[in-house]
Amino acid sequence: MRYRRLDLNLLVALEALLGESSVSRAAERLHLGQSATSAALGRLREYFNDPLLVQVGRHLQPTALGIALLPKVREALTLTREIVDVPVGFDPTACERRITLVASDYITSVLLPAVSRELARQAPGIRLCLRDLPLPRDGDVVSEALEYRRSEYVIVPQRRLNAAYPHLPLLKDELCCIVCRKHKPYAETLSLADYCAAEHVVREFSDGRNLAMDALHLQVLGIERRVGVALESFSQMPGFIVGSARVATVFRRQAEQFVQRYPLRIHPTPIVFPDAEQVLQWHPHQDHDPALVWFRNLLLEQAARLDQLPN
Repeated sequence: MRYRRLDLNLLVALEALLGESSVSRAAERLHLGQSATSAALGRLREYFNDPLLVQVGRHLQPTALGIALLPKVREALTLTREIVDVPVGFDPTACERRITLVASDYITSVLLPAVSRELARQAPGIRLCLRDLPLPRDGDVVSEALEYRRSEYVIVPQRRLNAAYPHLPLLKDELCCIVCRKHKPYAETLSLADYCAAEHVVREFSDGRNLAMDALHLQVLGIERRVGVALESFSQMPGFIVGSARVATVFRRQAEQFVQRYPLRIHPTPIVFPDAEQVLQWHPHQDHDPALVWFRNLLLEQAARLDQLPN
């Protein structure tokens, strides 16, 4: 269909090209070959009389017109999807779709296995793709996940929330410490003196930044831990605690999983940390997508069940 000489099918290609700033990644999203995607970009350039994407160094970047068009195109496509989907409704049993969710390995281990089981039961055609929290190039994990990584959802701690995106509270937890069960000095308790003197196992991004809640709170308090091991994953911590005098500060739900598999002991933190709340965020243009609304409710339902379980 054409409107004022523009093939409206090209709007889908335009959104992918401007969103990805890459012909190859846009082609992958559109399930087209690179030559067909390049041809679509050529037709769009001819219609708008603008290059839309220009080479800057080794990468493509949107022109000023491209930047201005992207939110308008997304809004138009969102309205189109709403019009198309309203008469049909949503049947999870018939849905064939891939949903990408970005979250820490803490969320992946304590919440998402139950979500995956429900998907297999209620919507076997939905494929769940899980990605770890990305290294934010501008300090904003949420926009990194939703804009640059093209994920449908991201789950972040409350303090990382980006108010520019829709959000809902998802899950609450508290911090605790894990130590080796065989280390006798920690058999009864973990004192503040023990905590400060011990070597710690911590989670860091690949560039060495530690944005975990415990690290930021200790920084505010002026307490500096002795870091013995820095890892990119919470789930790797037990192997570096067992057989040592090291300490790790982790969320209680994950700690309870650890002690079922490793000779570890859980102690309350000798420092009062604030309770942690995880929030779910998504892109505004996907607010009314029927499949994503259904999946969002599934996440909330499973998180509520987890919150009802005793810690």
